[in-house]
Amino acid sequence: MPEQIRPHEDLRHDRPVAAGSRRRNPTQAMKVPRKKALSRPRAAERTSDSVYTIEVICEIAGVPRQTILSYQEHGLIAPVSAGGPGARRFNAEALRALRRIEHLRARYEMNLHTLKFTLGLLNELERLRDDLRSRR
Repeated sequence: MPEQIRPHEDLRHDRPVAAGSRRRNPTQAMKVPRKKALSRPRAAERTSDSVYTIEVICEIAGVPRQTILSYQEHGLIAPVSAGGPGARRFNAEALRALRRIEHLRARYEMNLHTLKFTLGLLNELERLRDDLRSRR
């Protein structure tokens, strides 16, 4: 009968190591390979009052249109205006949120509910940091 392995036993460092081999950091196995870096907006697009169509946001962030619409339906990003059907416009903050969402999904494999919760916590953390900076 094979020996049963207790949970997290493979993370213990008191196991013998074969000659010439190196111990691996247990967290290395959990790392997700990094995707190609997202393209940055051109200088003309970097102003804080810039507004982008959904097609431009798709191109800049490298995210499919349906994914952006899904994020919008779940309240993860919000358009600045929705002039008509398919005429959604997004600002630089929405682009930043989209990049953050994609980073969290790629790096930590989060589902939509976890993303929403995590983004709420990160936004609260930013608000508290800004509040602390303004008091100094």
